[in-house]
Amino acid sequence: MSTLTVDDRAPISAWRPYVSQLWQRREFGWFLAMGNLRARNASTLLGLFWWIVNPVLMALIYFVVFGLIFPGTRGAEHQFLSYLMSGVFVFNFVATSMTSGANSILANSRLLVNIRFPRLILPMSAIFETSVGFLASLLVFYLIAWPVNGIAPGWTLLALPPVFLASAIFNLGLASLTARLAIPFRDINNLIPHITRLWLYLSPIIWPVAFLESLPTWAERIFKANPMYSMLEAYRFVLMGRPLGRNEVIMLAIWVVVIGFGGILSFVRFEGNMVRYL
Repeated sequence: MSTLTVDDRAPISAWRPYVSQLWQRREFGWFLAMGNLRARNASTLLGLFWWIVNPVLMALIYFVVFGLIFPGTRGAEHQFLSYLMSGVFVFNFVATSMTSGANSILANSRLLVNIRFPRLILPMSAIFETSVGFLASLLVFYLIAWPVNGIAPGWTLLALPPVFLASAIFNLGLASLTARLAIPFRDINNLIPHITRLWLYLSPIIWPVAFLESLPTWAERIFKANPMYSMLEAYRFVLMGRPLGRNEVIMLAIWVVVIGFGGILSFVRFEGNMVRYL
């Protein structure tokens, strides 16, 4: 069985057998994801529920600190808890994908050495795993947001499939990039928590979008160029019915192409050299 490697600078048609191999092994990817999902919290009392409990607890802690103790941070945001939860859930989806992607190759090094298969299936299994927890957290979002802020599912929920697909491709590209970097540079696993923490504070999760209006134009443009900005705006449109501008849609599409497909391409072209680093 052949797979694309870094030396296969081939046209688009050369990707067809690779994509075909991925499709043939989709059940293997799903089985691997579900096995990791069960094993990760197998020894805990709540087990799989920790995938939902963790982001909920994180959102509630931020709400206590920035919504109750330091309410000035929330600005004029009257639906702060729902605003905060939507941001934390989406960001947790992205951050967990980065971490899982970085570990996906190193944790399965023996598998890579002994079996030939498209290596992209490993970052994909990480996305399958994180997607299950994320989609479940959206149900929890409404269970809390509906009674607290009166936010119920509306017609904008119909846009969830394309928005989720866009974020899943973005996350796969991000997971592929971290997986590709973690092989020759093992220190990336120690850097990711610091990168994600900085990314969290630079994104409109704890602070409201209205804060950007007080910034100079150049600074506002920099903040809005953040991939998380357009992704959060898209999900808040879906979950909360908030307005979504054309610029945010365009920026999200650009980041999906640059990070999503760019990360996948970088990973696939490097996968032929992975074994020598393991």
